[in-house]
Amino acid sequence: MKGQGTVRRRVHLVRHGEVAYFDRSGQPHNPRDVPLTPAGLKQVEALAHHLAAVTIDRAVCSGLPRTRETAGILIAGRGLPLEEDEGFREIRGGRLRDLPADAIEERLAHAYAACGEEEGRFLGGDVFAVFARRVSAAFHRLVAAPDWRSLLLVAHDGVNRAILCDALGCGPAALATLEQDYACLNIIDLEPDGSGGWRPLVRTVNMTAYDPVKERLHATSMEQVVHSRRRV
Repeated sequence: MKGQGTVRRRVHLVRHGEVAYFDRSGQPHNPRDVPLTPAGLKQVEALAHHLAAVTIDRAVCSGLPRTRETAGILIAGRGLPLEEDEGFREIRGGRLRDLPADAIEERLAHAYAACGEEEGRFLGGDVFAVFARRVSAAFHRLVAAPDWRSLLLVAHDGVNRAILCDALGCGPAALATLEQDYACLNIIDLEPDGSGGWRPLVRTVNMTAYDPVKERLHATSMEQVVHSRRRV
């Protein structure tokens, strides 16, 4: 990839496909173990078709089953190893069972509400600012590696938001504004900044191959979690 003689590298940043975070009784699954739903598989397959002609020379995921499964579909037939990096593990909330039953859905729907506060936490769990620093460090380590030109990185809603905040030069307060639908694609180009580093160029944000114009996507990512709880 070249722009007026400048060699650029490209990051294809993807969120995993749909998963079921709750069982049939409405109790939360362990988020470390949930696999893709049948709908999630179709979402990722649509993205795989979209990316079929795109060159990818390195593939990384967070290591959780839903990102391994998503990445495996996207790199099928490419002969690439899939690497795992725990630095891209999703933000962790507190225990929902500790919340009043009538407050769970409200808290879920507004899970990013405190992201602009200095000690704001995600659902009573991870501090947003600490989480954002962890993800930023992992992303910068990946960017510093010289062994790739076109990267696939499959991660999570919060992780992708943190990476986009880093690329856009805004702080954790912007986490709430950068929606990441299931199986969405973000594209970030990196060009040399003249001092040995890389300057990000954000090309695409939250593109969903299965619904490119978001005709059926109106709920936020956390509202989708609430809706999944109601459907059980």
